[in-house]
Amino acid sequence: MRSKKKLKLFILATGFLFVLCFSMMVVDYWRTIHGFEKPFFAICRDGYDDGGSGIYTGMGYSFSIKGNFMPEDKFPGATHTEFYILGNKITESIRD
Repeated sequence: MRSKKKLKLFILATGFLFVLCFSMMVVDYWRTIHGFEKPFFAICRDGYDDGGSGIYTGMGYSFSIKGNFMPEDKFPGATHTEFYILGNKITESIRD
């Protein structure tokens, strides 16, 4: 009886963590691919000197972002983003 309770708790905790990680990925995906902004939850691991371009890594996903992030840029934000899940390229977006 006790082991069933522990199993239910383990499944519930695992499901909660999965939903949390998936939600974080969706928010970052929407911001970078559709909004051309920097991701909110992913951390910049390999950045450039322009204040935003680089490789951002989250839990199981990553973004490669190139853009105009200097204050003097006329149209600030990302210009080219690539989205990866577990190292496999899923999609990319280019702002005209």
